[in-house]
Formats: sequence, structure tokens, C-alpha cells
Amino acid sequence: MQFPTVLAKIISAFLAVVTPLLSGTFGLVGKVVDRVQPTVQAQQFTDDAFMAGVCHPEPEYKKIKKANIGWIREDIPFPYDENGKLSASYRAYKKEMRGYVRNGIKIMAITPNPPTYLEHGLDIRKAEDIPKIQEIARFYVKDLKGIAGAFQVANEMGIDRFTKPFTLREAAKFVGVQLEAMYPIRGDVPIGYNLGGLSIATFPPLMNRYNQYIDYVGVDMYFGSFENVVKTMETYTALLREVHVVTGKPLIVAEFGYIGYGEPKTKAEKEEILSRYGVHSEAEAKKDIDAFISRLPQRLRREFEEYYADKSVKEKAKLLFKGEYANHIYRELSKGTYLRGYPHSPEGQAKFFADLIPKLKALDFCKGAFIYMWNDSERCYVCGQEDCPVETGWGIVDGKGKEKPAYYAVQKAFAS
Repeated sequence: MQFPTVLAKIISAFLAVVTPLLSGTFGLVGKVVDRVQPTVQAQQFTDDAFMAGVCHPEPEYKKIKKANIGWIREDIPFPYDENGKLSASYRAYKKEMRGYVRNGIKIMAITPNPPTYLEHGLDIRKAEDIPKIQEIARFYVKDLKGIAGAFQVANEMGIDRFTKPFTLREAAKFVGVQLEAMYPIRGDVPIGYNLGGLSIATFPPLMNRYNQYIDYVGVDMYFGSFENVVKTMETYTALLREVHVVTGKPLIVAEFGYIGYGEPKTKAEKEEILSRYGVHSEAEAKKDIDAFISRLPQRLRREFEEYYADKSVKEKAKLLFKGEYANHIYRELSKGTYLRGYPHSPEGQAKFFADLIPKLKALDFCKGAFIYMWNDSERCYVCGQEDCPVETGWGIVDGKGKEKPAYYAVQKAFAS
């Protein structure tokens, strides 16, 4: 989310003052929570080893382990094809994950999101479909026994591209009934869900009714890469303390990272980009917003048309030019998007990991952290453009597998 520059500076100054105070307050309250509810931690996290992980790697086992990374985090495909047999993608996934396990690397397995179930005719809003959704959840636990070391049910409910067309309440039910089904048969494998974006504040209350089936809560944090108000590293630990107090659960940082390159575009550069879409200014684009959307890169256009076709012209314009989509249109990290002292460069990215990982490991309720991600991407998965920094520069190795400075920072920070 992007705020106007002046407002962003005011909010940043306010956060710089209140964050240390809030962090201390939640830290004290958290100690009380741990005394009152120690059982979950004792049952599922008896191993004191920190879950040092990375998201979506290539099977470079030696290089992963050399970075002192012992876990990976990967999405599970839907298990069945149109004939009701095990799908080729699921069988391939299982084979690939066995390779990691044979090489001493553990798996955090992520179950599919609502749109995938809808594609296969299963809808949480239909009572008759719930038993089948739960049956699939139990299948994952049983079939991946000895492979999955932990399960995360769905990903970032509340983020439109992962959640729609479900409401947040429906998404909570989708996650909750699966956790309920998995809980009695999970053995020593922790199960939970993760939070991302604004749902960090809004989703936990909806999950209260399922608390007895939750071993951990995951938190995804990307301060300094998507918004222009957070400027200090301390916001990470302050937010984690707050989520721990609110949920009463051990936490896993399911995703965290820092973009390794990218900067704001100049006015002239933005005008040149807009001209490729047949307009010379944002004001001109807003005069016929649907025509402008129709000229956007295919992936970006499809996502926008799928999720926001019912929005008003004014709402569409705001989404396009006042938030994440603008960064994709302009292929930039907009002005003010950074943590103070951590430029979006290979060196700044390395310093980010070197400084943050020890802070995460020092939190006794934080049981692990998964870096997003292993390698730089050839194309942005949101807009499909090669030179969009928003989703291409997250890796600790580059697109050819060569170690970046961040790799060595992670190696050292995860070492102890």
C-alpha cells in the first residue's frame, strides 16, 4: 500500500516513536500468555532447533545445506485429476519432496488455495462439499507422512489473488475445517495457517473458533518492499509480539525478504511507459480506465479483470495508481519504499538478513523463519514482465544459481 508522500512521512515518524513502546508492552503481555498456555509449544515444538528455511528453491541440496538452511517451503498441488486418480503434478511433487528429505532437508507443505478447490468443483460455501474438503486434508497428512515436517493450510487468506471469490469469513471456514480434520491424525507434525497483508489484523479473530486445532500461526512480512511508511527494522519484532499476544500461539515467519534491486522511476520515464499504453498521463488513463486496463500486460490485465471487474471507475483508478499495481505498471519500487539503512541493492538485501535473522531467533515464541526466496525470477509472476523488480529480485542466489551477498549473510545468520 502506498500513501501520499507527506502523509507517509508523518506516519513513518509516528511509527518510529510508538513501535519501541508497543514492542515492549506486547513483550510483557506475551510472557503472561506463555505462562497461561504452554501446552501447544510443549507438544509440537519439543525440538529447540530453529526452523531455518527458504521458500521455493531448486533441488540444489548441497548449496541449500551449505547456507545452513534445513527446511524448504513448497506448495502442494491438488491431489486428483479429472478422473479422480492421483494427478501427475501431485505424483511429481511427492517424488521431488522425497529427494529433499533423503538429503536431510525438511518440508513445510502448503495446501492449495480456494480457487484451486473451486476449479475441481469443491466450494466451502456448500455444506455438502465440506466433508470432501476435509477428506483431502486428511489425505495430505496420511499420504505425506514421513515427507512433510509441517503443514500450512492455504496461503495468505485476505490477499485477493489467493482468496477470491471467498470473503475473509468464508476463507477462515475453509482453513478451519481442514485444520480440524488434520488435527487428530497429525502426530508430531505441526499444523497451522499464515497471515499476510492487512489480514494480519483481521484474520485471527475469525480463526478463534478453530484455535484448539492450531499448533502455530505463520506471519508473512515484507516491510520496506511494498509500502512507503515503515522505515525501521524494529517493526518486524513489534508486529510478531502483537500477533503472539493476539493468537496465543507459537509463531513461524512463513515468508520474509527484501527486494535486491529496484528504484523509483523519473516522471519522464513514467510518461514514456504510459505512452506505450496509449496515454500520456494518469489523468488521461482515468478518462477511459477500462481501455487502459485492456492494454496492460496479459497477466496483469487478467488478474485485474478477474478480481475487480465490478469496481467503479474511481475504484479501479485508485487500485491501479495508488497501490501495488502501479509498481508493476511502472516496473519500479516507488518513492519512499525502503527500510532506513537498507537500500534495495544486493548489499542492502544482505545487510537486511544479517540484521533481522538474529532478532527473529532471539524471540522465544518464534519457532522458525522462511526466507522468500531462493533464486531471482526471470519474470514477475504478477505482471509477467522481465524487468519488474516487484517479484523478480527476491533471491539469495541469482537466476543462474550464483550466490548473491545475501546468501552468505543468511549462511552466517542461520549458523548458530
